[in-house]
Amino acid sequence: MDETDPLFVTIDKLIRISRLKELEFIMGSDRSDRIYEIRTALRRLEPGHYLLGTGPSTVGIISLDEHDIVLGRPATVLEPPSTAAPDYWAIDTLYFVPREVSRSHARVSLRVTDAGPRRLVCDLGSTCGTFVNDAPVDPSGPGIILEHGDIISLGPSRISTYIYYEVP
Repeated sequence: MDETDPLFVTIDKLIRISRLKELEFIMGSDRSDRIYEIRTALRRLEPGHYLLGTGPSTVGIISLDEHDIVLGRPATVLEPPSTAAPDYWAIDTLYFVPREVSRSHARVSLRVTDAGPRRLVCDLGSTCGTFVNDAPVDPSGPGIILEHGDIISLGPSRISTYIYYEVP
């Protein structure tokens, strides 16, 4: 099969149409209805700390308990299999190859500080970087302590994003 194979054209068309239909669904709904659904879901959360996935490949609610979690993605067919899988996957392989998310991209950890227990995010040497509120996380640094409402992005484009959310 060469690059003009009709199946390749069909795959590309289906990928583009599915993304446009998703956007059409979101933009076609009323903003107040969308915010109501968000509010309703978040009010059901137990007290604790969460990551709220807000990107197309991260959507969902991740409870942050007493354990560290690793964010990343599965290996593609172009890569050797991973020996370790992340705890939560951001499937950013739009055309079967990765865009910005590394297999082991970032870790969210619980640390005890003078101010009490805090969550922090560390970049695990990712290819495209980890950002908190658009500030890069230094892969050789201690990480960034998270505050309620912080935006974590796996890569600079803000496609694979999470909001750090605390429920008192």
